[in-house]
Amino acid sequence: MATTLADHIALSKVGIQYVSSHKPQRMGNAAPIAYGGYDIGLGIHAAYKTAPAGFHLYSAMGHYLRAVSTDAHLICTPTELRSTRNFVTYRVLVEQKAQSSDKPRLCMELLVDFHKDEPSLLNYSTQPTQSYTHWQNCLPWDSVVEDHWRKAGKIAEEDFKTFNTLFGLPRNLYESRPCPEGITGQNLMGMVKTTQTTQDHLSPTAKTSADWFRAKHPLPTEGEHIASLGFIMDGLLSFLPLTHNHMFFDDADACSSLDFAFRVFSPNPKVDEWHLREVVSHRAGYGRTYSESRVWDERGVLVACMTQQSILRVPGSAKI
Repeated sequence: MATTLADHIALSKVGIQYVSSHKPQRMGNAAPIAYGGYDIGLGIHAAYKTAPAGFHLYSAMGHYLRAVSTDAHLICTPTELRSTRNFVTYRVLVEQKAQSSDKPRLCMELLVDFHKDEPSLLNYSTQPTQSYTHWQNCLPWDSVVEDHWRKAGKIAEEDFKTFNTLFGLPRNLYESRPCPEGITGQNLMGMVKTTQTTQDHLSPTAKTSADWFRAKHPLPTEGEHIASLGFIMDGLLSFLPLTHNHMFFDDADACSSLDFAFRVFSPNPKVDEWHLREVVSHRAGYGRTYSESRVWDERGVLVACMTQQSILRVPGSAKI
């Protein structure tokens, strides 16, 4: 049974392919549909297992082509597209065999780029949009939900169970402490839609949420650190526009990621150390949203960013 973050992105080599050691699990969805971070994390890890020594991932981009079931392992097939003195690029197919057929179905296709370190002509880093409380003074999600909401009688027992069903997976794999300045900590990821937040006076594109996170268990290799970072950063982005606008999953017919762009700016970030994540939504319209997540290390250096377009479908609207 997978108990650590390393377990969840672990792969076994089978011929030219890499197969997930464990079946994916769900998050943010009551249906038997796996969390999209598995596609990203396992795809990146498969590319790392193929890449030559001395190269570091700096970019991974891909499209979610169909939902991943929680009933079968994922199969990753990396193919080299470019290999030069300074760059290596892989195309990775992430597939899954349906129970009703032996033929695998394509779930995601991504391009993964590696770069060999070069000297820096310039060196600078942007900062978060505002100052956030340090992790030492932020409560873990377990304490926030239990003490601030459940014991205080601010949510019903049924809502408490629903929250743990939707968001229980990450709390077993990495510690997350929401910053009190952010919206997600003030309205329980959007579940308590009527709660007034300190950012209600801002426009939707100016609203932010933030949290500190670190993996709970060791990650032995660089590939596992980067794959885990991609796994973690996939969270929040698809439903962030709902959370920041007094809405929740039941206000939309569909709310899921369509594509992602993941960029890493430091060659070997340590995900088992504390990092600050800030998330913001830039655009909503035409049934889609566009949101961004940025991550800094404890020294305040920007480590990575991820952007995603997601579907946000009006209830009862026609489906394609």
